[in-house]
Amino acid sequence: MKLAKIFSFYVSYMFFSGLILLMGSCATSSIGVQVLIPADITIPQHVQKVAIINRSLPDKENKAANIIEGILTGESIFADREGSGNCIRGLANGLNSGPRFSATLMEHVDLRGTGTREFPTPLTWGNVENLCSEVNADALIALETFDSGISKRKYTQQRKEKKDEVEITVTDFYSEMQVNINAGWRIYDNKTKKIIDEQAFMDNKVFRGKGDNPDKAEANLPDVRWAINEAGIYSGEMFARRISPTWRNESRMFFIRKGEEFKKAQRFVQHNDWDQAIDIWKPLTTNPEKKIGGRACFNMGIACEMKGEFDIALEWMKKAYYDYNIKQASQYINILNRRILDQQRLNEQMGN
Repeated sequence: MKLAKIFSFYVSYMFFSGLILLMGSCATSSIGVQVLIPADITIPQHVQKVAIINRSLPDKENKAANIIEGILTGESIFADREGSGNCIRGLANGLNSGPRFSATLMEHVDLRGTGTREFPTPLTWGNVENLCSEVNADALIALETFDSGISKRKYTQQRKEKKDEVEITVTDFYSEMQVNINAGWRIYDNKTKKIIDEQAFMDNKVFRGKGDNPDKAEANLPDVRWAINEAGIYSGEMFARRISPTWRNESRMFFIRKGEEFKKAQRFVQHNDWDQAIDIWKPLTTNPEKKIGGRACFNMGIACEMKGEFDIALEWMKKAYYDYNIKQASQYINILNRRILDQQRLNEQMGN
C-alpha cells in the first residue's frame, strides 16, 4: 500500500468564531488533521498478523506469594489477573485500530509465568508455532510480566467565588491515586524463529477525587480494582503505539484574509479541495506586496503538506520565512523537517 494513500489526511474544517485567530491585522483559520506517527520499534515487514497471549499470571509456586503481596500492598486479591487481561485487550484494540497489523486475542491460552516483574524463560518455538498456526499469525506477542503499584497523595487548591455579592476564598481538597503498571512484553517472530523485542515498560495513569474536605476527596476516588483495570487497558494501548504507526490529531493554520483571492481559497479549503486553493495561492506568491506574497507562500506550504508533498512544502515554508519574514513559518519548518524524517521511518514500517 502506498504511503500517500495510508497517510492521506482526514481534514475537518473548523471555521468558527472561536477558531479564527487574529494576528495583528491578519486573520488565520485552523484545520484539524490526523497525522500518521511512526512506531518506536520497527517490526519486520513479513509480520502482518499477530497473536496475543497473557503469560504473566503466576504458576502454582508463585501464586501464594502473589496473593500475599496483594494483601500487603492494599490491592484487591487477583487485581493483577484482571489488570493483565485488560492490558492485552488494550493492545489488541490499539493494533486493530491502526493501519499496520491485524491482531487476534487468544484469551483461552493458559501459559503461566512468574507473576512478578521477572521475565520467565522464553516459550519454545514449538509452542510459538502451534499458537501462531491456530490463528494463522506471523508472530506471537506475549505479555510476559505484569505488576501494578499504587501511590496516593493529597493536596489543596484555592479559588475565588462570590457568595451574597461578596468575594470569598474557597479551598478544594483533592486526593490523587497514581496506578503504575509495569508490563513486560516479548515479540516472537514465527518465521525467523527470533525474538524481535523483549522489554518492560512503566506506564502511569492518575485518578483524582475532589471534595470540600479530605475525607470526601478520598471517598470520590475510584475503586482500586477498577483503576488497575483502566490502567491495564492504557498500558496495552501504549505498547500498541510503540510497535505500530498511530494516528494523532494535530492542527494547522493558514491565512484567510487580505484580498478576495484568500477568501475564495478559504471556501475551497472548507471542502478539502486543496488543488483549487493552490491554483489561487500560487500566482499570489510573487505579488509585489510582501505580506500577500509571504502569506501565499505559507499557505502553499500547508497545502503541499496536506497532499503529502513534504519536500515541496518545506521549500514553500522556507521561502515564506526567509524571503518574506513570515514569523509563523519558523515553527512549520521544524514540523516539516520532522515529517520528512517520520516519512522515512513510515516507509520502512509500512513497506513502501
